[in-house]
Amino acid sequence: MASTPPEQNPTNNTSAAKEKPFAPFDFPPDLIEKQRDLADAYAELHAFSANPELSWALEPHEGWDDSGTGRWRETARAETGGWTKEQKDEYDRLWAVARERAIDVSCHPHWNAVRQHCAPDDVVNARQALKTAKGVTIDQDDIAAAA
Repeated sequence: MASTPPEQNPTNNTSAAKEKPFAPFDFPPDLIEKQRDLADAYAELHAFSANPELSWALEPHEGWDDSGTGRWRETARAETGGWTKEQKDEYDRLWAVARERAIDVSCHPHWNAVRQHCAPDDVVNARQALKTAKGVTIDQDDIAAAA
């Protein structure tokens, strides 16, 4: 019976095939999805906060007017009754979602592998690169749609 030469035997583990080196910027699809969810949560929080109908102060405030005082940056704010309970609850909910999404991203197993295989600077660079990775970034139209 003829044998297969070692270089042609697919079950031979001693072949010259090398393991692919670890690539810290090769993000798993679920991590990209989690980062996108985080970006969406921040966009929704930003859209809520940018609502012109939202009072400038969370709590009631008598306001101020320091125009004409000669200060380098004069400001004025009208009196406000603060946010409604519903507005406060919605803001708290949006922040809770953003925090949960941030935990999902920062605790993903990919970061353990990056720390194991790479230098500390590479960990920081990989985390920064994830924020702009393909499939993650959102544009102003996405933010507007969240509003």
